[in-house]
Amino acid sequence: METILAFDILWVICAVLIVILSDKWSTLALLALNLVIAAFLLTENDLVGALVKAALGILAPIIILLAVARTKHTQPRFGTLPMISVALVTLALSYVVAFSMQSQFPAGRTTESYALIALFGIALLTLVSQKSILKLLLGILILENIATLLIAWGENTALLAVVVEVFVVLITLTITLIALMDFAEYGSIDSSKLTNLRG
Repeated sequence: METILAFDILWVICAVLIVILSDKWSTLALLALNLVIAAFLLTENDLVGALVKAALGILAPIIILLAVARTKHTQPRFGTLPMISVALVTLALSYVVAFSMQSQFPAGRTTESYALIALFGIALLTLVSQKSILKLLLGILILENIATLLIAWGENTALLAVVVEVFVVLITLTITLIALMDFAEYGSIDSSKLTNLRG
């Protein structure tokens, strides 16, 4: 129980860091989240899932870091302190929702379910509060990690886990290429500015 709680805390910390840090450091927080999930899968005796997550889970952050190096940092929609406050409120609301749904949780997965709902809340916060295309991508990848954990709760899911991770890498590659093309054409990866530029 203590080990699972430690993993849950690490997942939530990494997710919150993705919200409040710059694109580069947020991407490293995603990498940390992926590796922590791989370690969790290993403790769950899912060796194949852990290897898939560890091997393919580093590709998306590397692709994003390469894109970050070729673009300009986008100013966040809100300052750091407001984002920390909103992230804490989001976590509190997530845990209230989780508490109200506790009877629906899978047997023996109560602690993990609380963490997954918190990750979902933080992912939604990332999607609604960020302007950088790459930061929006990180929000999507938090959602993918939730899917990875849910898949891991099933049986005979190795092939499905590989398909999900390959799909995530392809999505990441596609969105980062779009971000690089937008930066080359408009000099920005700020989604609000791009919307205005395209009318």
